[in-house]
Amino acid sequence: MNGETPVPQQVLAPAPDLPVANLCSAQLTTTADGNASPLLCSSGAVNVQAWRFYASVSASVLGIGLNPTQGQVENAMCDDIAHNHASRPEEANGYKLAATYYGWSFNLDPATVTCS
Repeated sequence: MNGETPVPQQVLAPAPDLPVANLCSAQLTTTADGNASPLLCSSGAVNVQAWRFYASVSASVLGIGLNPTQGQVENAMCDDIAHNHASRPEEANGYKLAATYYGWSFNLDPATVTCS
């Protein structure tokens, strides 16, 4: 994709850890439902612009760290929906960013997470 720039490894707030993924910067396009893309650059690197875009609504899942359990991730997603006003589509994107950043390999569909 055109206009992608590699970004040096750094901790992206609210993350407590350095990413296991590479970082890049690519211009975001926002959609009518309040989302933004691309989340990842064509290399698979995390788009720093997208991370910053989702940092407020998906703060819990983006800030959970390298080695959570699947249950902790699901709880963080529910916290974002309940307290950070994340929509389901926004939280699905936040989860995808976090999973790439931290290198998670859960078999988790954000759309099916049940929040009480």
